[in-house]
Amino acid sequence: MIKNIIFDFGGVIYDINHEKAKNAFIQLGITNFDELYGHAIQTRLFEDFEIGKISPLIFREELSKQLPNKNTPKEIDAAWNALLIGFKPKRFELLKKTKQHYRLFLLSNTNQIHYQHYMAELKIQNLSKLFKDLFEKLYFSHHIGLRKPDHKIFNYVLHDNQIQAEETVFIDDYEVNISAAKKLGLNGLLLEPGQDVRDLFTSNGYLRNY
Repeated sequence: MIKNIIFDFGGVIYDINHEKAKNAFIQLGITNFDELYGHAIQTRLFEDFEIGKISPLIFREELSKQLPNKNTPKEIDAAWNALLIGFKPKRFELLKKTKQHYRLFLLSNTNQIHYQHYMAELKIQNLSKLFKDLFEKLYFSHHIGLRKPDHKIFNYVLHDNQIQAEETVFIDDYEVNISAAKKLGLNGLLLEPGQDVRDLFTSNGYLRNY
């Protein structure tokens, strides 16, 4: 019996578009963005930033070394945040229904610059309290020093909440993360391109096919 759901954030709850970040950095002069950054394979700079090993200041300084011009921190942040599209309120409505049937958790690979951006967005839209109330706990990689698909991050969430893997569904939009979760006994649901997370649930908030 499924009792718990762990949701990914970017690409599942929050809309993102990596092409927009790529194009923004091309405008700043980076011609090999795909080699530097990818959702599944990243350089050490991006990985270290996502686990909070380096500060935004160091991240900007190191990234600026790849840029042909002396861009300001504001310009670098704007390019880095270009992938962040926004929230869809209808997903919040789904989560409110889903919370009546399951324990909900959020697990995200992210970083301090992105985190500050979407948390500010929530505040502006007066959605901060609602968002936090939807989940028992929020797990952001830069806060806990771990990132997907490392098995340690899944075990961390399971042990921290005393929940069982076989009673838990993990929803993510990247196969590498789903595969890692399944190896630990979690039930994985891959959000396919073109799907909305709402497609995985009935109108009253129950998981389909479980």
